[in-house]
Amino acid sequence: MGICSTGKAFYVGTHPLFKKPLVLGHEAAGEVIEGSSRLKGRLVVPEINFPCLRCETCREGLYTHCLDKKTLGIDFDGLSPNFFAASVEALHVTEGLDPVVATEVEPLAALLNALRQAPLRAGDSVAVIDTGNLAVMLLQLLAHLGFEPVAVARRGSPKVKFVERYAAEVVFADELRGYLSKRTRGGLGFDAVFEVSGDPSALELAVEAVRPRGLVHLKSTPGSPATFNSTAAVVKEVRIVGTRCGTFREFREAIELLRRGS
Repeated sequence: MGICSTGKAFYVGTHPLFKKPLVLGHEAAGEVIEGSSRLKGRLVVPEINFPCLRCETCREGLYTHCLDKKTLGIDFDGLSPNFFAASVEALHVTEGLDPVVATEVEPLAALLNALRQAPLRAGDSVAVIDTGNLAVMLLQLLAHLGFEPVAVARRGSPKVKFVERYAAEVVFADELRGYLSKRTRGGLGFDAVFEVSGDPSALELAVEAVRPRGLVHLKSTPGSPATFNSTAAVVKEVRIVGTRCGTFREFREAIELLRRGS
């Protein structure tokens, strides 16, 4: 099991709880012990949304936005040390994967969903803000897709050593302005910036780092409001795209990527 920044925000109180008490955790993998005879004894991972599959929203293919859905670890109890419950329709077989690796399916699917909703272009310069688990995974994915991502890190972060393995370069946030003027095309910034830090103040940094008519991918869900220079975003004609979790398609893609060791 894994606990992402959303779960951390619930725990520390920066994100209001939808359910009390709440068992956290939605990055899950486990062996089916009860329910579907077809799946019993098999290693599976769950999608985190359990929709009704009957309403107009679901039938339009937007089942992750179903008004009657329950979400694992959000408003439906997540992962206890020994078991979790999930809708059978949300389960994906992951036999052949190490169970620990299988817990990476859910966050990887979320990143694939972001790239499907707002794709990058070949040759785009890309920055990733943060040094946490999702940032490390994203850096690996971007490198696999042929990009040379730059990691934007907080000075003094003990996690810099992890992003250094996968980033083409690491720049500290307090040096970013000088880096942009000297190292990006025309001194205007990156074509695309991914904000995955869980810090609401990082959106301001993302808008600063992106070039005019560039793309900001917003992945953080800290639960508290973000304050940023909206005037700069408008003047630069920035596209800010928020994306959430993966769907059936991205879960299948994530499983195959992990099976291939990519």
